[in-house]
Amino acid sequence: MPRLEVRIDMTRREMREYLFCLVFQNEFYPAGEFAEQRDNFLQEKELKEKERQEILDKLEALIRKLPEIDEKISAHSRGWKIDRIAKAELALLRLAIYEALYDDSVPVGVAVNEAVELAKQYGEDNGSAFVNGILGKIVNE
Repeated sequence: MPRLEVRIDMTRREMREYLFCLVFQNEFYPAGEFAEQRDNFLQEKELKEKERQEILDKLEALIRKLPEIDEKISAHSRGWKIDRIAKAELALLRLAIYEALYDDSVPVGVAVNEAVELAKQYGEDNGSAFVNGILGKIVNE
């Protein structure tokens, strides 16, 4: 008898990780090429249309806020210009700041904690401490 596979809804952590990957990729492609890369990435994930659209909506909103977000990062990362910050940590900072300050569905503490956990997984050796330090300054101002 064939086995019926049922796709469980994507978790918030999975969505955050997918958003992190897309924010990271955005740094390496011009806008037109990024759209193709984004679509390929999302297609590989076999998401439900509702999940795909939610990711796209959040990604678009985050990208619109990038100038403000980067200004906050620059103001709180003394001695570190945006282009000197490791790309994984920068993507995590951008995502966490967006979630903490502009996405009412994500509690600030959750945004910070999840960014630190992802930095442990994807960042450099001291990346999680760097991310935690910058986010602590920004969310407590």
